[in-house]
Amino acid sequence: MLAEVCEKIQLLNADERHEVLRILLQDADGMDGADADEAWREEVIRRVKAIRNGEAAIRALQDWQE
Repeated sequence: MLAEVCEKIQLLNADERHEVLRILLQDADGMDGADADEAWREEVIRRVKAIRNGEAAIRALQDWQE
């Protein structure tokens, strides 16, 4: 079955393959776009609170490039 699906995917144009990939990734993540947006929003809030509470430090971009 997998070989058949892969064969059919090869017949799709680039936009259609992109849509298939988006659907598969969405399914693998187990969340839709709205859920992902909310999860990122919560993560940003968590990180900002950690910085404000002194539990995390902000590093300069130069530090990351070394």
